[in-house]
Parts: sequence; structure tokens; C-alpha cells
Amino acid sequence: MSRRSRAIDRELARTRRREILGVLLSRAERGVLLADEARLLRASVEAEIAEHERARRTAGGYSAAVRRLHAKVEAADAAIVETEAERDRLARDIATLHDGLNIAAREAFAERKRHRAEVYEAHLLVETAEARAERAEQKLAEQEATALRYANWLVDAQQACGAPNWPQLADTVRAAIRQAAERRTAA
Repeated sequence: MSRRSRAIDRELARTRRREILGVLLSRAERGVLLADEARLLRASVEAEIAEHERARRTAGGYSAAVRRLHAKVEAADAAIVETEAERDRLARDIATLHDGLNIAAREAFAERKRHRAEVYEAHLLVETAEARAERAEQKLAEQEATALRYANWLVDAQQACGAPNWPQLADTVRAAIRQAAERRTAA
């Protein structure tokens, strides 16, 4: 079974579970919930809670990945600053060498070749650091987008269940069942 078909199956199961929750909560609210239905309601709520916890852990993993990518971007920025400082230093050295060309042509020529190689390496380092920073920023943007999708999904799931918030979902369901039972005994 492919990843896509597993995702579709999970989404269908989630939709069926939510439909069942809606029906059972309506029956509980009216006070006509049977014992088997109460067990089914509990199992459905527990499944939703478990799925929420898995999604929350996944989102936490993405948050940690985003933090790691932020650290990598900062390290890349520091490498760029270092490389630019090195490039500036090398540029100053090259200017000094040009002044000395009139005094010692051979020495200056050899020194100039060496410095040009260093400048070339410095430029390569800058290009490499900039490419790494760009890749890190792209990965960060992807991770942030994924984390946002999961966060939006969690909010949608919470709203679809009608719960004030996930930690209080079980209490909300128990209160609805208790009210239904009190209405039955009063009638």
C-alpha cells in the first residue's frame, strides 16, 4: 500500500469517526445514548485524542527541525561574515603587493600569484557559504510550511469536534453524558 493510499485511508477513517462522534454526541445530548453507543463514543474520543497526540508530537519534531535549521542558517551567516572579512583582508594585501611591484618585480609577481589563489579560494568559500545558506533557508521555509499545515489541521480537528480545547474534550463528553443521564432520571 502506497503512502498516498494510506493517507487516504486514514482520512476516510478520521471522517467516519467524526461522523460517528457527531451522531453519538447528539444522542447523548438528547439523553438517548445506549450503553454500546457510550462505549463507541468513548472509543472514538480516545482515538481522536491519540491521533491528536501523534500529530502534536510530529509538530514538535518539526519545530525542533526548524530550530536546528535556524541554527544552521546563523552558522552560515557567520561563515559568510568571516569569509567577507577574509576577502577584505586579502583585497588589502593585494593592494599592498601592487605598491611593492615597483621595488621587486619577481617577488611581487610570485606573491601576487599566491594572493590571487587565496582570493579565488575566498570567493569559492563565499559562494559555497551563500549556497549553503540558501539551501538552509529553503529547508527552513519547507519545515515552517509543514509545521503550519499540521498546526492548522489540529485547529480544524479541534473545531470539528466542537471541543473547547483538547485537554478538556474528555470532560466535555462526560458532562454531556451526565446531563443526558440526569434528564433521563428526571423524566
